[in-house]
Amino acid sequence: MASKHQLFFNLVLICTTLLPISMAGDPDILTDFIIPPNAIVNGSLFTFTGMRSLVNSPIPSSFTVLKASMVQFPALEGQSVSYAVLEFPNDSVNPPHTHPRASELLFLLGGSLEVGFRRHH
Repeated sequence: MASKHQLFFNLVLICTTLLPISMAGDPDILTDFIIPPNAIVNGSLFTFTGMRSLVNSPIPSSFTVLKASMVQFPALEGQSVSYAVLEFPNDSVNPPHTHPRASELLFLLGGSLEVGFRRHH
């Protein structure tokens, strides 16, 4: 009769040879970004200041949109995101719209906003 130690050793040997070894880890963070040619990789590549003009600005009299594209904000390249500020005058309406295969994240800085979702089949 085999000893308990021999049975344990055989079990460990079988498990280690039959089960695949897996390793996991995060890749280099820079592989998440497409670095533009001739770009200097530092904090300014990942910092967008083009919307600072909106700080303490008055409520607009008409609907305005301020967008950041890859031209102004190179870190957006390859991220599958867009960045925009929509300013609504008082008592205005955001018309129904869609974002196929996308999400929308809203930050309301003042006033109230009624948001609804409709499931598209």
